[in-house]
Amino acid sequence: MTPIDSSNTAPLKVLWFTNILMPDACEHLGRAPQAGSGWWMVGLLNRLKKRTDLRIAVVSVAGFRDGHFHSDGVEYFTLRQPLRRALLRRLRSSAAAAPSVAEIERYASIVRNWDPDIIHVHGTERDCGLIKAWGLTEKPVIISIQGLMGAYQRKAFGDLLPHEVRGSWLQRLTGVNSDTLLRWKLSRQHAPLEEQIIRSADLILGRTEWDYAWAWAIRPNLKYRRVDEIMRPEFLTADAWRLENCRRHQIFCTTGNTALKGLHVLLEAVLRLRSTYPNIAVTVASSGFETPPSNGYVRFIHNMIHREELQAAVTFLGWTDEEGLTKQLQRAHCYVMPSFVENSSNALQEAMLVGVPVVATACGGTPTIVDVGRTGLTFPPGDAAVLALRLHRMFQDDDLAVRLGAQARIIARERQDPERVEAQLMSAYREAMTAVFTSEVTHAHF
Repeated sequence: MTPIDSSNTAPLKVLWFTNILMPDACEHLGRAPQAGSGWWMVGLLNRLKKRTDLRIAVVSVAGFRDGHFHSDGVEYFTLRQPLRRALLRRLRSSAAAAPSVAEIERYASIVRNWDPDIIHVHGTERDCGLIKAWGLTEKPVIISIQGLMGAYQRKAFGDLLPHEVRGSWLQRLTGVNSDTLLRWKLSRQHAPLEEQIIRSADLILGRTEWDYAWAWAIRPNLKYRRVDEIMRPEFLTADAWRLENCRRHQIFCTTGNTALKGLHVLLEAVLRLRSTYPNIAVTVASSGFETPPSNGYVRFIHNMIHREELQAAVTFLGWTDEEGLTKQLQRAHCYVMPSFVENSSNALQEAMLVGVPVVATACGGTPTIVDVGRTGLTFPPGDAAVLALRLHRMFQDDDLAVRLGAQARIIARERQDPERVEAQLMSAYREAMTAVFTSEVTHAHF
């Protein structure tokens, strides 16, 4: 590991702001780790905390009380969820997106007391990044883009109409927001704050041409560096997918229970293919699709399955651990990512690491992740007919499936190599300490 500056023996102090609790913090607080969330940050932190030239602290909003402790070489600050916002969320009010000056000041007070050299905010979805936008610190602030609320809110309903994903009769009667409507309102409310965060950052970290384009549209003179993500180790070490071991015409999908994630598009494609492939089936690994339906979109999906008599063709696994996911990927004929917008889908990249052939929506940052005809196939957002054609091609052409899967595995293993990702981030930290205050425009290369 190359030190930041061999002439300076003092470790660089980096203060992280994250939107989840790290596993060590969960263990200290007696909580179960947040399953399936933020593993790219966990993998990165596990590497950085071993460095002698860094000193890391992590700030997270934790729920009921403030805390400050050390665990395995990392200093943690946990902040209680503000009562006002907790109540507004419980009442399903979009006003929960609005931060108060007092909340941002809490973040700024930690910055003043811990006195970091660099502040690294993971994600623009939370308001931590506002400490620079609101003039509460002069420290260099790095923002890692995860998703982009301003872009996502435009796709919240997918290609469905609002009434198709409406909430329960009680929600409609009382005027309470349905899940889909609330997510859309929260995203729309937060979008202006996200723009403030991006405009005020000293350095933006991203992974795709899409997130670079959106950040550049907000701030054309931005400083941007590409830093990829570390995937879960189980996918890096998993045995490669093999055609002879797969279940023919079996599709695997890991997706969320919102219209934006596009499961209905995949099911429509299955409908178009079942006369040609009577044994076609979809296995979905995702929590939130249980019965009775938890939200309006889940109700829409279950109604669609019942109406089209797809019960025998669709299996919902619920939440699935890493071992279960790798086994499903190795058994599937292909993996499908049907979302209407993604920056760089971790589930898609995990599938590519295993080497299963992938078909993904040509949306958001996916064209940076999937090289069409080389590492996978793509289809236009919401276009079930083209998705069906891509699946038909994958099912018919074994040589294509094998070639795409093998090449995807090679490229993904290079892109997600932990040592490479760590080097990318350390390079960004070095720049933040030297040239981040210049106004030069940095063009990203993908």
